[in-house]
Amino acid sequence: MEVIGTVAAFIGILVVLVLVHELGHFIVAKRAGITVEEFGIGFPPRIASMTWHGTRYSLNWIPLGGFVRMLGEDGDVEIKRLREQGMTDDEVEHAMGGAFNRRPVWVRIVVLLAGVAMNFVLAAGLFAAALSMPELVGTGSLTVTSIQPDSPASGHLRVDDVITGVDGRTFELSDDLTEYVRERGGGAVELQVVRDGEPIEVTVTPRVVTPEERAQGIGPVGFGYDPERVVEQPSPVTGPIDAVASGTGLAWSLAIQIPGGLADAVGGLIGLNPDAGDARGPIGIAQETGKIMEAPLVSQLFFIGLLSINLAVLNVLPFPPLDGGRIAVVLVEAVRRRKLPAEREALIYLTGFAVLIALVILISIQDIQRLINGG
Repeated sequence: MEVIGTVAAFIGILVVLVLVHELGHFIVAKRAGITVEEFGIGFPPRIASMTWHGTRYSLNWIPLGGFVRMLGEDGDVEIKRLREQGMTDDEVEHAMGGAFNRRPVWVRIVVLLAGVAMNFVLAAGLFAAALSMPELVGTGSLTVTSIQPDSPASGHLRVDDVITGVDGRTFELSDDLTEYVRERGGGAVELQVVRDGEPIEVTVTPRVVTPEERAQGIGPVGFGYDPERVVEQPSPVTGPIDAVASGTGLAWSLAIQIPGGLADAVGGLIGLNPDAGDARGPIGIAQETGKIMEAPLVSQLFFIGLLSINLAVLNVLPFPPLDGGRIAVVLVEAVRRRKLPAEREALIYLTGFAVLIALVILISIQDIQRLINGG
């Protein structure tokens, strides 16, 4: 039942994030007068569908997000399909008047960016909501509850160790202690520990972690803990405007750091950067979802916001068939002052899709290995 709950939560979050993204494309495309042939929840085969104002709205069996299918999105290859449906040349030309690839360059770019913008707005909103909630903060000593494999804590700390201080200093708030350790990433620190009732000192070397890794639960030392006490403190923001500004700032801060982290992860995946952290694919994210569903609501909001901002950044990268790759094709056509041949454009998207699938498979293999090893 726990596995079923984790899978259901992961699918639910994925559907929401992807539908928000596709809704951005849909709304702007409709406003621009582009013919939207289908707006689908999930992926075919279809369960049911209805047509309203020229657009088919469908519910599909594969619950992994959704899609928007615009006429002309894959170039003039659509013309062949319309002719095969029995349309005359005049009817085809009239239908293509609402095609995506017949719209001005700036309109197509705005439509393609709309999905990214919606994911960014969702992330900022979730962060703002989380920041508006009262904070639950830990105080006193920390009792170690788990040790992450292959982490600085592994082999040095033990479950049930009680950490009372660092480098001879004591801290009232748990976050102050962990922040002190984080700031010393790459250098050794001395942890004051009570183990089996006896005080000892444990030397560890914290690793350097990015804000994205921290949001995923990856700490500088790599252990879970329970604070001695948990108390409630007022929200750090002063009102709705401050919350929105802080949420937007956090979303932007994460967004500009994600490409570098992604490049390092891909480099590690193909052997160019052995020291890079592991990338997380669908299996790894589902695993993290199961963990975060047991955490407080504020942590869940931050987690979903992080996934949303990751989806936004991933889609804006100039790689086909992502939105950024489609924008790159549009800009190339604008510079060349003529459209790419339909077959060449389709080949570009197909090649890019194949590379993405290969990366997902490699990352999924890594996720499976991590599961087998208990990571």
